[in-house]
Amino acid sequence: MMNTLEREVIEKFYQLDRDAQRRVRELLVQEADSETQVATSAFDYTAWWAEVEALQAEIRSRIGDTGTVGALSLLDELREEAS
Repeated sequence: MMNTLEREVIEKFYQLDRDAQRRVRELLVQEADSETQVATSAFDYTAWWAEVEALQAEIRSRIGDTGTVGALSLLDELREEAS
């Protein structure tokens, strides 16, 4: 069942000339296709995990294997970078 906004959009569409209707239709198809691609694109777990491991290695190289990083020190570092 269509809501009021959907009915208004359809009414406005029919008020357009043929060229404008074609442009609007093409845009809608492009938007629908891009939404479908985003929804169906699979999460690349392997690539994500590789990035996590690279980040961990970078942190270990800065603080050593026995050092730890607390949440407060991470927040302080973020604040310094934002300034």
